[in-house]
Amino acid sequence: MTSRPPMAVPQRQPQRTLPGSGLSQSPTHQRTLSQQYLPQSPIRKPESFTEQSSDVGDVAQGRYNTLPRRGGSRLKLELANDGIEHPGFSESPQTLDAISANKPFTPSRIMSMNDASDAGDMTPRTSRCHTADDDSVPLPMPPRRTQLVVPVKRPEPSSTPASMTPRKDARPKPFFLETPSIAPRYPNMGKPEPTGKTKTKDTAPRACTDLSAGFADFYPWNGAHPEDQFTDSIIRHGFFDKAPAQSMQEPSSGKAPLFPAMKHKSGLHTLSTIFTGIMNQRRHSGQITSASTFKPPPRVTLTDTKREIWLKDLANPAISLRRLSRTIPHGIRGKVLLEQCLNKNVPTDRAVWLAKCVGANEIRAFKRKGVNGIFVMGGEAKWIRDWTVFVEQFVESITNAFSENDWKTKVTYAIRLATHLYAEHLLDRDHYMDWLVSGLENSNQAKLPMWLLIIQIYWKDLLKLRRHGRRLVNAVLSHHSSIYYHPDRAILLPLATRLQALVESLLLTSPENFVNPGTWSTFRDSVLEAPGSSNNESRSKAFKSIDMRNDYLTSSNAKSQPALRSIVVQLLDSIHRTPLDSTIPKQLWKTSENKLSIVRTVLEWCTSLYRPGIAKVYIAAALLRSSADLDVDVTKAILEFLDADPLEENARKQLVYHLVSELARSDHFSVPQYVQWLIARGGLVDSSETGRDGPCATRLLVEIPLNSLNESMKNLRATLLRRAFFSVEDEAKDTEIAISCVKSMLSISLGSGDPFSQQKPMSLKKLSKRIHLSSRSLKTIISSWLSNDFIGGFAQNSRSGKGGVELPRPVFEAVRTLLEAAQDYTMLENVLRLTAANSNAELLACCADTINLHLPVFTATGAAKPLFQILYDRLKAILEEQGIGARPLLASLASLAPRLTGLEDVSTQLQNDLIRIDRSSAADASSPLSDNMATQLQDAETVLSEQIEKLASYTSADRPTMERLFYAIVKKLQAYWGQADERQRLCCILLTRLRVFDIHHFRKLMTDWVQYIRSLTNRPHVDQLFPPLISSGCLSLAILFATYKRTQAQANQSPVKAASIYVQEILQMLMMPLNPSPVMTSEDCYRFRIVQDHARRDYARELMPLVREALTEYSASRNQQVRMRQPLEDQDTEAQLLELLRGLVLVDPNAASQTVSLKSPDSKLAALIETWTTKLLVPNGGGGQKSFEQVLELANEFTLPFCQVKLSLNLAIDESSGPEASERLQSQFEQLSKALDNAIDANNIMWTGMLPSLSANITQHMRNRAESRFLDIIPSLKNPPEDTLFDRDIQMAENLLTVIDSIFRGGSGSKVSPLSSALVDKLADMWDILASRNNEYVSLRSTALSHWLPLLFSYLTLYTSPSASAIEMSKLPGGEIRGRALIVLAGLIQELDNHPATNLGQHAFDIALALVDSLPEEARLQCVRAVKDATADPRLRYLFSFAPNPAENLMLAHRDKPPPGFHERRAMAMGMGMSMIPERLTPFVFRRWEILNEPTPNVGENDTSLSLTLFEARKIK
Repeated sequence: MTSRPPMAVPQRQPQRTLPGSGLSQSPTHQRTLSQQYLPQSPIRKPESFTEQSSDVGDVAQGRYNTLPRRGGSRLKLELANDGIEHPGFSESPQTLDAISANKPFTPSRIMSMNDASDAGDMTPRTSRCHTADDDSVPLPMPPRRTQLVVPVKRPEPSSTPASMTPRKDARPKPFFLETPSIAPRYPNMGKPEPTGKTKTKDTAPRACTDLSAGFADFYPWNGAHPEDQFTDSIIRHGFFDKAPAQSMQEPSSGKAPLFPAMKHKSGLHTLSTIFTGIMNQRRHSGQITSASTFKPPPRVTLTDTKREIWLKDLANPAISLRRLSRTIPHGIRGKVLLEQCLNKNVPTDRAVWLAKCVGANEIRAFKRKGVNGIFVMGGEAKWIRDWTVFVEQFVESITNAFSENDWKTKVTYAIRLATHLYAEHLLDRDHYMDWLVSGLENSNQAKLPMWLLIIQIYWKDLLKLRRHGRRLVNAVLSHHSSIYYHPDRAILLPLATRLQALVESLLLTSPENFVNPGTWSTFRDSVLEAPGSSNNESRSKAFKSIDMRNDYLTSSNAKSQPALRSIVVQLLDSIHRTPLDSTIPKQLWKTSENKLSIVRTVLEWCTSLYRPGIAKVYIAAALLRSSADLDVDVTKAILEFLDADPLEENARKQLVYHLVSELARSDHFSVPQYVQWLIARGGLVDSSETGRDGPCATRLLVEIPLNSLNESMKNLRATLLRRAFFSVEDEAKDTEIAISCVKSMLSISLGSGDPFSQQKPMSLKKLSKRIHLSSRSLKTIISSWLSNDFIGGFAQNSRSGKGGVELPRPVFEAVRTLLEAAQDYTMLENVLRLTAANSNAELLACCADTINLHLPVFTATGAAKPLFQILYDRLKAILEEQGIGARPLLASLASLAPRLTGLEDVSTQLQNDLIRIDRSSAADASSPLSDNMATQLQDAETVLSEQIEKLASYTSADRPTMERLFYAIVKKLQAYWGQADERQRLCCILLTRLRVFDIHHFRKLMTDWVQYIRSLTNRPHVDQLFPPLISSGCLSLAILFATYKRTQAQANQSPVKAASIYVQEILQMLMMPLNPSPVMTSEDCYRFRIVQDHARRDYARELMPLVREALTEYSASRNQQVRMRQPLEDQDTEAQLLELLRGLVLVDPNAASQTVSLKSPDSKLAALIETWTTKLLVPNGGGGQKSFEQVLELANEFTLPFCQVKLSLNLAIDESSGPEASERLQSQFEQLSKALDNAIDANNIMWTGMLPSLSANITQHMRNRAESRFLDIIPSLKNPPEDTLFDRDIQMAENLLTVIDSIFRGGSGSKVSPLSSALVDKLADMWDILASRNNEYVSLRSTALSHWLPLLFSYLTLYTSPSASAIEMSKLPGGEIRGRALIVLAGLIQELDNHPATNLGQHAFDIALALVDSLPEEARLQCVRAVKDATADPRLRYLFSFAPNPAENLMLAHRDKPPPGFHERRAMAMGMGMSMIPERLTPFVFRRWEILNEPTPNVGENDTSLSLTLFEARKIK
C-alpha cells in the first residue's frame, strides 16, 4: 500500500517539525470517497487505516481520472447537509458506521479491519492547536461533546498477528479549528468546486477562509482578519463585508414614524397592502415571459466509427445528455434503434430519450412537407403504428431466441424497454394490446410461460377494455382447459398451477370478461372441476354469479313452465334414443328447482302413447329413484298424477301399473301410503272400480305385486278388494293355475293332485300370449318364480357342485320368451346373471343376444355394462378351455360391444379375434380341393357338411378362386330359395367362412349379387332369402340400404312383376317378425330381431328414404296394367309401418315430414298417407284431414313432432307450380297466420316448437308478424297503455315472445339476424319513461320496470346467441342500428342505477356486452365519440373499449385584464374579482414525443419542452 497522491494532484510539501521536539509531522494522506465531503473527525486514525483509505480513493479516482463524487449533484449534497445531522459531523467514528449501516454498499464505505479496535474507543482524546508562539505547546483543549451518538459494540479483534493494530504515531500535530457542524452554509449558485485540491487536515484552515467553501460568517481568529480588529465604527455599526452607500444608511431609528401608523386601526390593512405589493413586484420582476425556444435535438450525418462512439457514450451514464444532444446520428431508427440500445446496453431512460428524439424529428418531418392537416395526422398515426410494429417484432424476436447464452439479460432489457415506451404512451396502445392478446391466443405450451409473464405487465390495462379483456380471458381459459384435459397433465403441473391461479384471480377481479355465452359454455366445466375450486367461498359466489349471467343471455324465457316442460321432454327423448349418455339425467334435474314439476313431466312422458317401447318405463323408474335423493316424495307425486289425469286409454294404464310395480320392488313406492290415500278417498265400493277397464287409481290395488307386500298389507288389500266384490281367492287360484301351466310347459313334474298333470302342456306361444294379457300382479309372480325358483335352482346346483343337469339352451329360450311376454326385464336381468356362470358357449351367446335386443332397457337399469363384463370374462375362460368352441359367444359379444360406449378398444379386439378364429377354420382356395369345389356343389346329392369339413383345413384364397366359389354357392342358394330347404342355411354357413378370406372383396361381390336379385322379375319373396344371410353376417344392412334403389340401367326400363315391389318387400322384411323354419332357427330369428331393432335405432336416416321410395313404388305399381299384391296393403304390415313412422318422427321430424310429403297423382295413396299421419297425431281417433287450427289445438310437448309432420303434409298438399302458386302461397300464409293468432289469443303456445321446421318463407312471415305485434304492444310516453287492458297485453306479449323465441332458437339454419330499428325505438321509449320525473307516469314507470323492460331484455337476448360468432355478426348490415341500441342501453344502465332493487341494470349491461362483441369497428368508434364527452362511467369505457388519454382534451385558459374601473378595482380588493375576469379557452396540444430532458447543449431561459410560462415560473436570483 502506498500513500502517494493520485495523478494530477500536486505533491504536498513536508511540514516542518515542532521546535525542540525532534519529531517530524506525519505525512498527509488522500481521503476516501466519503471523506471528501464529510468533515474531518478530531480523532486521529492509525496509519494503516489512512493508507487503506488512500488506496481505495486511488482506485476510485483512477477509474475515470476524476475526483470521485458522492452519488449525485452538489445541490443534492447541499440540501442533504442543510437539514439533517450527518453522521460524519460527530466526533466518534462509531456514529458513522451506525448510521450508514442502511446505506448502499460502496467502495467508499469499506472499512479497514485494522481500525476495528480504534473505532470502538469512545474515550475523549486531547487535541493540540497552534498558538502565536509555535515553540510552545498549548494546553490541551476540552473535547467537544458528541451529538446524540450511540456507541456501537464491535466484536473483539482476534488475537492473530494479522489483525493486531500497529503502534500509533505519538508525535504532536499542529492545532487547527474545525468548522462547526451547525455553521450555516451558502449555496454555491453554480460555482464549481475547486478541482485539483485534496482536503486534508492541514488544509482545513485555508479552506475555511475561502468563500467558495460555502460556510457563512465563520472565520477562525488569527488576528489578521478585518473582523478581528475592534474599531469605533465596528463597535457602533457592526462589521460589513461591503460598506453600504451613505444614502441607504439609516440616520436614525424608524420607530418614530412607523409606530403611530401601526397603532392606527387601519395599520394592519396598510401593512398587508405594502407586503402584498412587495410580493407582487417581486413575482413580476423575476417571472419568465419569453417565448419557448425548445427544439428537438437535431440529427447529423456521422461516419460509422463516430456513430459507434456516440452510442457508447450514450450507454455511459457519466456523459450528460446535453453533450450528446449536439450530434444525434442519422440512420438510427425503427428496429435498428432498439437493437443498438440492446447491444450497447443503453440505460432504459437514455434509450427512451433517444427514441423520443428520433420520433420527434420524424413526426416534425411530416409537418415540414407543407401538406394539409389530415395528411399530417394520417402520416403521424402511420409512423406510430409502424414504430409499434417494430417494438413488437423486437420483443418477439428477443423472446424467441432462447438458445442464446445471455438470453435472460436480453429478454429482461427488451421487456423493460417496451414497458417504458408503453407507459409513456409512445406506442399505439390498441395495436400493441391486440398483439399481446394475439400472441397469448396463438402461443404453444413451450412459449406460454413467457407470454404469461409479458401479459401480466399490462394485465390491468387489458382487463379495463372489453375488446381485449374478453379475448384475454378466452385465451387463458383455452390454455387452462387444454392442459386440464391433457393426458400428460402431470408433466405440465407447474404451468397448470399458474394458469389455475390466473383463472382464480380473474374470476374475482374481472367477472365481466367472463360474460360471453359461447366461451363460458365451452370452458365452464374445466373451471368448475378445477382442483380446489370449491374451497373458497368468494370464488364459489363469483362462479355462480358468472354462470347466472351467461345463462340469462342464452335462456331467454325458457324458464317459463311451458318451455321448461318442453326442455324436460326433449331430454327424456334424448335418453330414450341414446340411453348410454349418463350426463343427460344430471342435466335433467338441473333444469329447474321445482323438482315436483319435473317428476310430473316424467310421469306424463312415461305414460304417453306418443313414445313407443317399454324402455321408457325403466328410464322413468331410474329417474324417479334418483329423485328420492333430492327429497322428492315419489309416492305422493304419483298419487297426485293419478288424481289429476283420468288415464282413459288402457295402454296408458298398463304403463302406470308397470312403473308402480318396478318402484314397489325397490321400496320407492310406498304401498301403505297408497292404501291410506285410497281409504281417505272412500275406499272401494263398486266392482267397476277393480275391473280391467276401471279407474287407474283404484285398479292399481289389484295390479300391485303381491311378493312386495307383507302379510298385514296383503290382508288389508284383500279386505279393501272384497268390499268392491273382487275375489281374492279366485286371484290366488289363477296364480296357482298359471304356475302349473308354466311348470307343465317346462316339463317339470306336477303333483299327483294337480289337475294339469294329466293334461297336455300348453304351447309356448299360447302361454306367452296369455301371460301378456294377465294382470301385472300375476306377471310379477310368474317372473319371480321363473327367476328365483326355477333358474335359481339350476344355479344353486351348479354352485354346490352336486353335479346336476346344466341348464339347456331351449329351456333358457323358453324362460326368456315368458319373461319377455311378462315384460319383466328386472327378473330377466337376474336370470342372465344366474345363467352367466355356465360354461356352455351357445347358452352364453343367447345371453349376449338378449342384452343386445333389449339394450335400452338394460342400460336404463344400469345392468348393460356389468352383464357384458361378466360375459367377457367368461369368454376369456372358455377360449382357454374350448378354443374354437367359443365362437358363438365371441360372435355375439362382437355384435354387442360396438353399441356400448367406452368399449371401442374391446370391440376392435373382439372383431379381430372373430376373424382370426374364422380364418383358422376356413379352407385354402388355392389348394387342389378348389379345383373340383364348383363341380361338387353342382351335384345335388353332395353332402354339404363334408365340403365344410374339407374347407376347414385351409386359411387363404385368391380373388378368382373366391369369385368362382362365391357364385357357385349363391347359385345353389338361389336354387333352394323359397323351398324351405335346410341346405339353404348350410350355404349361408359356407358364405360366412368364405367371407373371411377377403372381407372387402366379398362385400363387393355381395353388393353386385344383391343388385342382380333386385332386377329379377320372377322370384319368391326376399324374406325367404335375405334373413339367413343377414343373421349369419354375410349380408350387412349397409349393403341392403345401398342397393334398394334402381341402377341407371334399370331406371331406363319400367319395372314389372316382382321387381316393381322390391323396396316394399325390403321394408316389410325389416319390420315384420319372423317365425322359426328349417331355414331360420329360433336363435336365428332372435338374431334377426336384433338386426331389425338395430335398423330402427342406428339406421333411422337410411330408413326414411327407404320408406319414401316404398311409397313411391306403391303408388307407381298401383297404376300398372298387371297388378300384383302390394306388401303395404297388408294390415299387419300397415300397423308395423305406423309404429316405424312413429319412431322415425321422434328421431327427425323434418326428415319424416319430407318422407310423407309425397306428391303423387294417386289419390288413394294420398288418402292413405293422410290417414297414417292422422293416426300418428290421434292414435284412437278417426282419420281424415285436419285443418291448421285443429292441428294447433292438438299440439303439446308430446304431440309436437307429429303436429309438425301433419302441418307439413297439409302445406305440401296445397302446393302447386302453376300460375296461381303465389296466390295459393299467400292464401296459406293468411290461413296459417289466422290460426296462429287465434291460438295465441287462446293462450295456446305449445305449437311454437314446430315453427322452425316449416319452410323458410313461412317461418320468416310468422316471425315478422309476431315481432310487429310484440313491439306494437309495448307502451311509450306518447302511447300509454290502458289500465283495463294491462293484464291482457302482458299475456299477449309473453305469448308472442314465446313464438319469436321458438323461431329463433329452434331453427336449423343460421341464427344470425340484425336488429330492427323499431326495437331500438322501443328501447328509447323505455329510457324516456324511466327518465321522466312527471308524477303522471309513476304507474307507467312501475309497470315498465316490472314487466315491459324485462320482456324487452328477453327479446334482446335472442340476438346474443352463442352459435353466431362475433366475426359473423360483425359482417351483418345494420351496424349503425346496433350502435344506436348500445347507446340506448348505455343510457338505461345509468338510469337503472336509480332503481337498485331490480337486477335490470345488470341485465342491461350483460346484454350490451354480448352485443358489442359483434359490433363493427366503425360503429364502435361512433359510439365512443357519442359517449366520450358525456360521461366518465368506467362501465361504459369498458363497454366501448376506450381509455381516457391524459394528453387529450387539454385546454389553456387565458384571462384578459379587466378594465380599470372603480367597481372592478373594488371587487378585486374584496377578493371577488377572479370570477369576474372573463376567460378564453384554447386547445393545448401535448406532444409526448417532445417531452425531453436536456434537449440542447446550451441552457436557455425557456428552452424546456413545456413552456415555463405555463407554470408562471420565476428566475432564481
